[in-house]
Amino acid sequence: MAEPTVSDDLTGALTQPPLGRTVRAVADRELGTHLLETRGIHWIHAANGDPYAAVLRGQSDDPYPEYERLRARGPLSFSPTGSWVVSGHALAAGVLSSPDFGVSGADGGPVAQQVLSYGEGCPLEHERGLPAARGAAESGDRAVVERVHRETLEGLAPDPSAAYAFELVGGFVRPAVTAATAAVLGVPADRRAEFGALVEQLRPLSDSLLAPQSLRTVRAADDALAALTVLLADSAADTSADSPDGSPADASAGSLRPDGALLSALGVSAAVQLTGNAVLALLAHPGQWKELCERPGLAPAAVEETLRFDPPVQLDARVVRTETELAGRRLPVGAHVVVLTAAAGRDPEVFTDPERFDLARPDAAAHLALHPAGPYGPVASLVRLQAEVALRTLAGRFPGLRQAGPVLRPRRAPVGRGPLSVPVSA
Repeated sequence: MAEPTVSDDLTGALTQPPLGRTVRAVADRELGTHLLETRGIHWIHAANGDPYAAVLRGQSDDPYPEYERLRARGPLSFSPTGSWVVSGHALAAGVLSSPDFGVSGADGGPVAQQVLSYGEGCPLEHERGLPAARGAAESGDRAVVERVHRETLEGLAPDPSAAYAFELVGGFVRPAVTAATAAVLGVPADRRAEFGALVEQLRPLSDSLLAPQSLRTVRAADDALAALTVLLADSAADTSADSPDGSPADASAGSLRPDGALLSALGVSAAVQLTGNAVLALLAHPGQWKELCERPGLAPAAVEETLRFDPPVQLDARVVRTETELAGRRLPVGAHVVVLTAAAGRDPEVFTDPERFDLARPDAAAHLALHPAGPYGPVASLVRLQAEVALRTLAGRFPGLRQAGPVLRPRRAPVGRGPLSVPVSA
């Protein structure tokens, strides 16, 4: 295995070379060593004061102080991990919209700052720009999502007049979002439990591309990715077979291509995290939760403000495809650029009083979370819909909802942010 290298330019970056092969093609010993060495490099740089390395390390429940340290270095700064880090809103918007930047290298493979590859290139790069058939939430999707969310919450708490204590994420949000996504995708009823299990195994996938996970987690995600691809292909074939001419019998489900479905399934995590972050922000501001309960039409505003204030996808990694200039620096082909969309959402040059969560904020939609040109763009509308419906359903059934215990958050999760567990009572 290649030794960790120090670049020969003026940056002196100590970085771990990419794995070079897919996860499936590498034995446990080599893969485990690669993951451990990369994590060690992140710890070294974090211990030496690099805030981006501290973000990658993923040991804090609150990454926002590190984002402020990065912002203090200017809109573009260099991390000794080998990545250029963008924290300013204007610069971030330009990078995310520019064709000069891709999700993987020009050859479709990972660069040194991308820890590993699960397949031919990055699975999110494979999805980028594809017309994922269920990418945009449609009118039929809303009816399905509303029904599933309502039934899930009623099954958890059949009597809304009684006092209840339950776990918000595992008891309501994740089951409802997963079941609704499976229904929208047209997954057969007898395979939806399998779909849910595979999606849960894939939850760390986006984080694992930048932050080394445990060997067991990486192997489980790789197996789940293969199994989910088969399940979705089978589901697409089944719906097509329902029609004599081979066309989908149910337009709500059958129009989905398996490749687009993969990203839609990964969007389950984004929807769960977005909903969890929104509920936490609202419960921390009881007056705003009360206002939402009295005016359920504010649910979309709550979603947009959460995407600005505490988005489910905190950063968006890019690779320079064409030599370009950024903030006065000339970046070569292959340079790794990380856009901190969460930091951009609190840029004081764009947002007034950015540390305050405000349902009435007029410019909340100026955030860059779930950017349409990014890997989550094709499913952004469905992610928003799920969060909006979840908030409406909770507010309508439990206006007295309150947090009843400490929040549990995952570690090694610099990309996806959201609670694993939130005890609540109502």
